[in-house]
Amino acid sequence: MNIMIRRTIQAYLKLGRVHSAVLTGLAPVVTAAAMGASLSFFHYVELFLIGFFFHLFLFIYNEVRDVDIDKVSKDLTHKPLVEGYITEKKAKAIVALSVFFVLLFTLLFFFGQAFILIPLGLFAFLFGWLYDTLGKRMPHADYFIATMLLLVALYGAFSVSSTLSLFVCVIALLAFIQMLINNIIAGLKDVDHDALAGGLSTPLRMHVRVEEGYLHIPKSFVIYVFLLKAIHIILTLIPFIYIMMPFQIWQVYATLAVIGIAAYFIIRFLKMKTFNRETLMRTIGFHEMFAFMVVPLLLFGFIGPIASFFLIVFPIIWLGVFLIFMYGKLMPAI
Repeated sequence: MNIMIRRTIQAYLKLGRVHSAVLTGLAPVVTAAAMGASLSFFHYVELFLIGFFFHLFLFIYNEVRDVDIDKVSKDLTHKPLVEGYITEKKAKAIVALSVFFVLLFTLLFFFGQAFILIPLGLFAFLFGWLYDTLGKRMPHADYFIATMLLLVALYGAFSVSSTLSLFVCVIALLAFIQMLINNIIAGLKDVDHDALAGGLSTPLRMHVRVEEGYLHIPKSFVIYVFLLKAIHIILTLIPFIYIMMPFQIWQVYATLAVIGIAAYFIIRFLKMKTFNRETLMRTIGFHEMFAFMVVPLLLFGFIGPIASFFLIVFPIIWLGVFLIFMYGKLMPAI
């Protein structure tokens, strides 16, 4: 591949943070699967594509809004907007196209449910816009981005039927709480340059700080994260307790094991004393992946072993392939 073409593709993939798009893309897929209906493979592909465009909207607009803050950090000079490889005008054009394609594909693929899906999609865009616009200024704006993902997840369920089961609602709430946790803890890796640029992420508002290379995490922040994680665990176990889906006892044990591994990683980065951005990213990334793995385990009775295995390994493969292509390594400082 020509070097210039490769660099251009890499720049646009970096701009859209495509390496992390897989979980956003899967949010409507898993709720559609949780409906327990017999759906075609293409139905799932169409939902993934729509979820992907929701992701592009959210994160490219976020890059546009945060470009001045990112310029302060020596670790973020490689970002396409920071280095000027892609102009803000082009980035905004992709944001607009993302909205257009979500609405277009809704009409093309799910016309019968468009009366629900279009308002749902527009509200999802609204909450994404609110987060990107107010995320560094409004306290606990993380709830905006989590609400966007909740609506994206519900999009998948409503693409199947206008009536949702309690199980589907639990899966959608898992998407909400996982995004909320992920967004809050992801702020840890940016506390150094966010503080210099005057940003006010949740960690900074709760007095997380970096001094002379040391990461100081107050007990209030630890308690807050643990509380949210406890809600995530309770939501994960509710379908088993109230028998909301078909399951076998091994699924309970496997789910508990995955919960334990995710909890290990969340404890690990909350106990970090030395600020190391790459180590934080790696640990947070592992937590995010293992936290998501509970969903395929919950869906096993509906989708079977092959599809469940696919949902477990696909995000890992997606992440690895795009990180290596975009940055040349699995754990870049991004």
